[in-house]
Amino acid sequence: MKYPRGKILIITLLMEGAALLLALLLARYFNINLLPLTDSPLQDILTGTAAAVPPFILFLFTLSEKAENIPIFSSLKKTIMTDLRTIFANAGLFDLVLISLLAGFAEEILFRGVLQAKFGIVAASVVFGLIHCVSPAYVVVTTIMGFYIGALYYASESLLVPVQMHFIYDLAVLIYIRYFLSEKE
Repeated sequence: MKYPRGKILIITLLMEGAALLLALLLARYFNINLLPLTDSPLQDILTGTAAAVPPFILFLFTLSEKAENIPIFSSLKKTIMTDLRTIFANAGLFDLVLISLLAGFAEEILFRGVLQAKFGIVAASVVFGLIHCVSPAYVVVTTIMGFYIGALYYASESLLVPVQMHFIYDLAVLIYIRYFLSEKE
């Protein structure tokens, strides 16, 4: 079953809008200052973009024949091939950019800007993984990804780095799933 384009966008706006609203409310409650996102925008955009490359390579490995004998990767591949490909089958390029931008911004403001700042990298990463509960394997991988993004935030001391990394990674994955993933993979 293919999802109508409008439905995907509405669901994304509602989910990511709720995440951003929750982040802003929690930031206010815990007295966390989310601004400025960065002191070095160009450097942080470049750092975030470069940081998206290793997880994207891992994503491509997940789809390869070499990964089929590794249980977590074969499970992930099945999720990507069945669920994610179906969800984004009708999405256009603009939709993928918008979805990636909203997810990168809203989720990183919530998970890194608020949850990691208040409760630490472990709590933020575990909640990040649980929120992405497409399958058990997906939860494990997104939890690990949460640690990776959290480490980027910790090392850079800039929210723009994880926002950019998340945006570029999601965009690359969604473009690959929508336009380049074939039935045979």
